Amino acid sequence: MTTKRPLLWTLSVAMALLAPVAGAQPAAPRAEAQESDALTDRARQLFEDGVKAAKAGKWADAHAAFLAAWSLKPHYQIASNLGVACLKVGKPRDAAEYLTRYLREAPATKVKERQLAEASLQEARAKVAAVTVQVAPDGAEVTVDGTTVGQAPLADPVFLDPGQHEIGAKLDGYEPQARPVAAAAGGTDTVVLQLQRKAEVAAERPAPVPSVPPTGSRNGRRTAILVGGGVATGVGAAAGVLFTVLANSRAGEAEDLKSKLTAEGQNRCLSKPGPDDCSKQSSTLDESTRYSNVAFWSFVGAGAVGLGTLLYGVVSSSSGPEARVQVMPLVGANDMGLSVGGTF
Repeated sequence: MTTKRPLLWTLSVAMALLAPVAGAQPAAPRAEAQESDALTDRARQLFEDGVKAAKAGKWADAHAAFLAAWSLKPHYQIASNLGVACLKVGKPRDAAEYLTRYLREAPATKVKERQLAEASLQEARAKVAAVTVQVAPDGAEVTVDGTTVGQAPLADPVFLDPGQHEIGAKLDGYEPQARPVAAAAGGTDTVVLQLQRKAEVAAERPAPVPSVPPTGSRNGRRTAILVGGGVATGVGAAAGVLFTVLANSRAGEAEDLKSKLTAEGQNRCLSKPGPDDCSKQSSTLDESTRYSNVAFWSFVGAGAVGLGTLLYGVVSSSSGPEARVQVMPLVGANDMGLSVGGTF
């Protein structure tokens, strides 16, 4: 019996060190010796260091020890203690993540431990937003503000500090997607991301609009412009001829009246009152001048339209899309014309 007492005493001390510290702190970490046996030796030592620090109220040291133990052995019991430590050091988002995982993995038989974890989780959830992220297809990489947080489907919600964030997803062969999220303390939200294959996205994009119109359309427009220009040129020339004839006719009448009024070497229009033929001769001469001006500008317009149509016909006959021509009018004191430049 004497040989077994030291061993029993050692086991009692070990169990006492790993016992829950909730007696001094209601939300403090809890652990059991039989659960710590699942940890590696180094992780178990770090876990025990964290428990001691928590009992002493040194939560920064406890957080560091539990975090190191978690990196070596992500066991659900460490998640519970680490979650409470995160809450104590002002990291509610991390606390919500670890406590949610504990509640998902811990056995249902741990009734009291789960109740304590749920109370701590509610405290953390009041300070962060919980976003359920649904991504298709499975296996896509889920990111928060560009940092990967897991692969779809995610087992737990994504917890966000209050503020603006961006939740995205990406997968090889698919177009990445992202959605902005305005996180509010204590709020909940759902983000659905449906990734599309890159080939499908390319097929849905509209075909680019050709910069050069179809040949048939271009030829039809060219023909219409040439015909219209020819008609306008003909009308302008005909108008010029008509008003020229009228101008000459009125000029002849004015000359006849003038000859009649100046018969016998005396201009009867100088006497007062003058005969009615004097006013008629003056108005006829004015009409002749007006008709002459109209005829002149009709010929000018017809010439300009004809020349422009001719140039367009020459330029548009080139099939190359690079053909560029500039036509500018030139107006001088005594003449007028067109300046043509460019490539054909």
